[in-house]
Amino acid sequence: MSSASNTLISVLYHCPCNGATQSPGALDTGIRVNSEGEEAVVPKASSNSELEAQLKVPLQPNSELLVLRASAIENLYYCDDCSELRCSRCVIEEPAGYHCPNCLFDVPTASVRSEKNCCARNCFQCPVCTHMLSVVENDTETKPFSFACSVCYWDSREIGWEFEKATGISSQIEAIKASDQQAKEYTSLLEYWRTVYRISATSAPTSTLGGHSMGGALKSRFGLSSSSGLAGNSASTAVIPPYQATGYMDTDHTRVSQRMNIENVDTVPPLSADLISIEPQRIRLHMKLARRCRSCHHILIKPESKAQATRFKIQLMAANFLPTITLPNRLSPKTPVLLPEMPLRVGKTVPLVLRFANPLYSEMGVAVAACAPEQDAHVEVVAQQFVLAPFTELWEYDEDEDEDSDGSSSGERSAGRQRGIVDRQGNRVAIQLNLTPKAVTNNLTVPLFVTCTHQDDMDMDTDAPASAPAGGDSSRRTVTNKFWVYISLGPTVQ
Repeated sequence: MSSASNTLISVLYHCPCNGATQSPGALDTGIRVNSEGEEAVVPKASSNSELEAQLKVPLQPNSELLVLRASAIENLYYCDDCSELRCSRCVIEEPAGYHCPNCLFDVPTASVRSEKNCCARNCFQCPVCTHMLSVVENDTETKPFSFACSVCYWDSREIGWEFEKATGISSQIEAIKASDQQAKEYTSLLEYWRTVYRISATSAPTSTLGGHSMGGALKSRFGLSSSSGLAGNSASTAVIPPYQATGYMDTDHTRVSQRMNIENVDTVPPLSADLISIEPQRIRLHMKLARRCRSCHHILIKPESKAQATRFKIQLMAANFLPTITLPNRLSPKTPVLLPEMPLRVGKTVPLVLRFANPLYSEMGVAVAACAPEQDAHVEVVAQQFVLAPFTELWEYDEDEDEDSDGSSSGERSAGRQRGIVDRQGNRVAIQLNLTPKAVTNNLTVPLFVTCTHQDDMDMDTDAPASAPAGGDSSRRTVTNKFWVYISLGPTVQ
């Protein structure tokens, strides 16, 4: 098969948050006896007519939204409270910790706002090449330290930044900027508008409509007329003095007016050298994100708060709870390639093999159902119900695959006992589907409805009802997961 057709073959899982998945009511859970004579929990279905009548695909295979609303299992989460798949659009993100990406210093949440979401240590970027600056010692005695870049050799002494100490650079820079004209003007404006707000808030109850006093004060400051005629407005505006600039001169206002009246961009005068700010920038903080289920707010992802840690306290990924479905190239060294010849031909029935892998340490029952026959292809699921063995270590599989005197392994013997199961090895089972394309399409997509049931260990509840059976195992519960998968098989031809 060509590599071009290989890229089109994929198995995508549909998230129920993107559409109401109507699960067939006929797929109930029951108990059956497996090949080893033990009871296993497996979904059981009623008649095929009832199953086909109740199966409704949440998204049609030819829908353009399928690319956005179906994802690979590696990109999906799993909420064990809702027992549902969760994609990146149906989770809530919240910060789990802040740190500097340069020095990996963990910043407390209370200090993030006061430090303006920047690192409070000596972490600055070079204004020329954005490389990290380092503190170097100079020959001067008054302020012997400055910033220097080891890449472009930029020095902070070019802009007059020299420091008395090698630590606490951020606070020393704040002191340097306090003498800047722009910083003074900003502080003056901030204090002025705080005064306006305080005067307007105190004079609001004396007016007929107190909510208009603030608006009248703002209009008077900007030279706008107020037609309200309220006594509260005139009283409040009378006590507010006009703003007096502290750092800017008349030439600054003239320059701003010229740029506001520009009609041709070619006539924009260049900025002078003293107006171009070439200052090192503080390193912005990074944060680790935790993710919650949007429905029940259950934590799905909880990373370690430490910056150096790469582990997770909680990591509920779909691949750790739901079976992984793949289209294998081969099942074993003795089994030939199983993928059908591409491209598929309309009206020609080809066998298709799907392999299910159980990630859990408990036995899992699986039921697979095809959609209604009015799709682009007719799919016959030969093995509709089967059991996946629990996941164990790889070296334990070698003991189970011992060959008998006739040369057949135990996996081959167990696979032959149930129709439609091609191969059974460890926690993996390969089943056969008979696929018949019915129309010419650019990418044939087959939807399948999968139901998985397993026994899950749960914490013992001290407040459990007394009506619980004494002989039963109250620490185990039955978990059922139902989801749609879309199998893309590439183009079809006549």
